[in-house]
Amino acid sequence: MNNRTVIPTMLGCVVLLLLASPAVFAQKESLGAVKYTPPKGWAKTLKGNVVTFSEINEGAETFCLITLYGATASAGTPEGDFAGAWNNLVVKPWGAAANPEMATEKAEGWTVIGGGAPINFQGNKAFAFLNVVSGFGKAVSVLTILNADSYLPQMRAFMEGIDVDKTTAQIEAPAADPNRPPPPPAVVEATMHAAALVKEFESNEVHAMATYARKRVRITGTVNSVEIDRAGRIVLTFKSSVTTYSMARCYFPVSESSRVGTLKAHEEATVIGTVRGLGDGFGNTKAFLVLEDCVVP
Repeated sequence: MNNRTVIPTMLGCVVLLLLASPAVFAQKESLGAVKYTPPKGWAKTLKGNVVTFSEINEGAETFCLITLYGATASAGTPEGDFAGAWNNLVVKPWGAAANPEMATEKAEGWTVIGGGAPINFQGNKAFAFLNVVSGFGKAVSVLTILNADSYLPQMRAFMEGIDVDKTTAQIEAPAADPNRPPPPPAVVEATMHAAALVKEFESNEVHAMATYARKRVRITGTVNSVEIDRAGRIVLTFKSSVTTYSMARCYFPVSESSRVGTLKAHEEATVIGTVRGLGDGFGNTKAFLVLEDCVVP
């Protein structure tokens, strides 16, 4: 896939998003203040204020994921909205360049900033493109990850079908504070692969919360990143699988620094932690399966 060709093509979708007349839209579904037309025949995953559509062609080894993040409170400027979304949705999960190629369009009170960069998606070369729509005190993000130009028409159609209400957005309440001291159970109640645990939450969050919430679990998987976030917390994120969208994110106390320091990205690791549930995404959306009070056994 020629990245230089794809970027302008995708940026053209931004213009369509802003300038299309109301007659163009044929919304079938809503996500808070955002109306959209889902891609026909694609798998759908709805988690709180986030909806993902995916298409995987195993024979051709091609795939495309389009994720719509519902309206959240603006950071104050379109540039701030884009920078935060790009860092949380593309740089941290997929290791993309911090400064992508970008384009900006303005119309009807909205500012749309689009940026794109090549990424490594589960060992596959792919391309991530992010549109962040800012205006009227809110921000809406659309992230597309694909590895074939053949999906551009579907992405274009999805962008054309988006309509953001100019009135007050439906903003989700902040997620629980990861620094909150949990009551760590002494007994490990489940042992499984990180992707398998994530899959249970994506398949049926109600059942998964009843089964695992506030319980101690041992998970194993491939490390995506190990870092210290802006709040000074030690964070390890496991890679997702082809069949899941979310990733497991583990928070460690400072006392685990030496043990966590031995872990490396792209290598297998085992962690024991207390399951909090889905959350931690941009705008406090359910982008990760969060485990807290974690240790490296």
